[in-house]
Amino acid sequence: MADAIVDKVTARLVEGRLRAMLRVTPTGVESGFTKRRSLRKEWISAEHVRLVVPGVLDERG
Repeated sequence: MADAIVDKVTARLVEGRLRAMLRVTPTGVESGFTKRRSLRKEWISAEHVRLVVPGVLDERG
């Protein structure tokens, strides 16, 4: 997993379904064994995203 900043939001038709897509820029903060080679912007499906907002607490905290 890696932290990233959402740069652009759009929707694309994939296999007959409309899917939310996000263009993200990695921040360099990762929790993996291998280091990211570049910090280039990438398009990812919104299905693979967890939103974290700094300074906002959920019911656990």
